[in-house]
Amino acid sequence: MRGLAALAVALFHFDFIRAPHGYVAVDFFFALSGFVLWQAYHDRWRGGHGTVAFMRQRVVRLYPLFLLGMVLCTCVAFGRIALGDDGVPSPTRILYSLPTNLLMLPSPVTHALFPINLPAWTLFFELVASLLMVLVMFRLPRLGLVLICALSAWIMVPVVIAHKSANIGALWREWDVALARTMFSFSLGALIARLPRPAERPAGWVGALLLLAIAYALGLFVGFGLGVSIPVKTPEIAQYDLLCILVLWPVLLFLGSRFECPAALERPAHFLGEVSFALYAVHWALIEPFRWFKDQAGWNPLLCAVLYIAMALAVSWMAVDFYDVPFRRWLNRSATTARGNGAVPSA
Repeated sequence: MRGLAALAVALFHFDFIRAPHGYVAVDFFFALSGFVLWQAYHDRWRGGHGTVAFMRQRVVRLYPLFLLGMVLCTCVAFGRIALGDDGVPSPTRILYSLPTNLLMLPSPVTHALFPINLPAWTLFFELVASLLMVLVMFRLPRLGLVLICALSAWIMVPVVIAHKSANIGALWREWDVALARTMFSFSLGALIARLPRPAERPAGWVGALLLLAIAYALGLFVGFGLGVSIPVKTPEIAQYDLLCILVLWPVLLFLGSRFECPAALERPAHFLGEVSFALYAVHWALIEPFRWFKDQAGWNPLLCAVLYIAMALAVSWMAVDFYDVPFRRWLNRSATTARGNGAVPSA
């Protein structure tokens, strides 16, 4: 499900008719993160796993691929500038944004939080939500998480309705709804993680239906070969987005945590899951080169979309195996060595 959600985001950014609701996959990612982090760390936190250790692990998990995405996007941006493309920020704005962006912090000099790699705003807010989880949410009863969800929805829902879409959060003026959007799904995922857990997760047709359900909801079947123009901002689209965020994603996450996909789909499902974060982190850098073939060279749009996804998956696989995993191992070894030498205070 996570891999399909990442594919939907990448396709939406490349050519929105290929996955017209791909942007609401972001809310599924937030819910999944809340669920996974609660299950993985809550008991360890109660056993003394502190805030510093928790946040260090979150940065180690997110930063290597975030950094790779920023480097690739910066190279592509300067390449586009050299070719005379005026659809990219000026070199001055890029250079002024890079010091903060490379630290996973929003740019103070542009309207976009991360002007070179626009989707990176979600990673910044995921770090914010992670910090709030370890400082606040781990200490709250279930009712406290329900109140966070309610407050976040109270902020988010009117903005989405007024905007006529939930595709919002990447700009400075949208920071409040971006935070609300993050915290609603993040807290909801934590609530689902606190429900009784099944002893077994049966694999079979239910798991296959869940994969079909999230692919269908994100619009992965819409527009492939149809060439249909789909509006992205209407009252009906806003209602659909809110239905996904408020109802469908929690239901799919709950069921997905209780069933597995069939054995026949296990290998491709595992692959998509393993490369999903890398795909999210690097796909923005590959968009414009393949758009050139679609818009300037006149290639078939469907063929360009297929080639784009194939290249994005290949780059993501190489990034995970040859860069992300070794980088994270090195970071963890360095942190362990530093603690052993007394350079890093124990968490």
